[in-house]
Amino acid sequence: MSVWRRLSQGQQDLLRAAVIGLVWFAVLNLINGTGLRPHNPAVSVVTGVFLVATVALVRRIPRTMLLVVSVLYPFLYAAAGTGLAAQLGLTMFGQPEISDAALQSEIHLVPLLVVGYLAASAGVRRFICLFFTMGSLAGLMIGLPAVVAIVLSHVNRDILRGDRYQSLPRDVPSLYSYIDVSLFVFAEALICGMVLLGADARRRRKSVALLEQRNAELVRLRAVEAERAAVAERTRIARDLHDVISHHVSAVVIRAQAADRVADERPEVLREAIRWIIASGKEALTAMRETVRVLNTASPQIAGDTGSGGGTAPVPDLADVARMGERLKAVGIDVTMDLPPRQRQLTSATDLTAVRIIQEALTNVMVHAKASAARVTWQSGPQGELLTIDDNGNGGPPPVNVLETARRKESGRGNGLIGMRERATAVGGTLAVAAGPLGGWRVQAWLPPQK
Repeated sequence: MSVWRRLSQGQQDLLRAAVIGLVWFAVLNLINGTGLRPHNPAVSVVTGVFLVATVALVRRIPRTMLLVVSVLYPFLYAAAGTGLAAQLGLTMFGQPEISDAALQSEIHLVPLLVVGYLAASAGVRRFICLFFTMGSLAGLMIGLPAVVAIVLSHVNRDILRGDRYQSLPRDVPSLYSYIDVSLFVFAEALICGMVLLGADARRRRKSVALLEQRNAELVRLRAVEAERAAVAERTRIARDLHDVISHHVSAVVIRAQAADRVADERPEVLREAIRWIIASGKEALTAMRETVRVLNTASPQIAGDTGSGGGTAPVPDLADVARMGERLKAVGIDVTMDLPPRQRQLTSATDLTAVRIIQEALTNVMVHAKASAARVTWQSGPQGELLTIDDNGNGGPPPVNVLETARRKESGRGNGLIGMRERATAVGGTLAVAAGPLGGWRVQAWLPPQK
């Protein structure tokens, strides 16, 4: 079967035609000396030749073969079966044995059936196939008596005295009595059915091809969607790692720098700072290990879950948010926090986004603002979540369109603002940066109501 599939359509048709031809003519040779032998074997030879040619060529040249078979087959069949070929001097068919003026066998309809089916299957319009094939059969059935009458009017008198034409009447009306009307109607209906079957086969092939094309497109879209989900997940992971590491490490670095400046004069401060750094480092390692553990154990998320929260992210709580403020106090920044009630559980994507925005904003205050005080307000209500982070940094008001001009750089500057905006946008919210009432920057985010 694999060898067969590697062949082209034309090669497959040629092989089919060769097999059909071998079987057809082998059977004719086997029955030649038996009672099954047709009265005139020449017409069976004509039928076999047209059948083989039809199977071999109709898929490549369907319209041409439909025309050739529909026109030439009835003519050659009548010429070989009635003696017309012999009267015209064509002896290749031999001398016919005529016993009637009708179709010798129903099997001689096969070329018309096959050409109708294959032409319609190859794309020729049904009406054209029906017109030629049904018209060809009508011409064959109706034309045979007329051809016999023509032969009888011109045949040699000596032949007429023989046995070949003795049983045939001489007048045309009597010759038309040989037409079997029921066979004619049945044959026309059979041809019509074969043409419709061929057209239906083409329609089904087109439907299968369309389904295969759509399936291939769905597979491609699924791969694109999976890649998009993977990119979104990588982005979320990068944000989480950035938030966790930058917040803790920035606090550790600032506390270490402060302790280093007073180490000679106040060694006890250095010792206290080292103990705090050890605790903060352990906390940072724990948070990072939790993130890595989640990445190692979580199943891949679907595209709709790759927002800022995600079902696989470590879940912080309000105590974690409060500890963020404590870290800033430890490095000399007075932070006041107005948070929702402590019994509230932070489980939704909106809550997780709010926590990460607060964390990143406080990290920016700690690293970039040169501030001594900050204020965090988290207002929760039916209209959504409103986060406000103010500082009294002395760096001046933020540039105009600071969010639009922020760029990711190798140094990492700009990642925080872009990350906060992307997190807010991912859950359908907004983020703005402007001058704040404390003299520094104000980062304000609105997140839609939780679902």
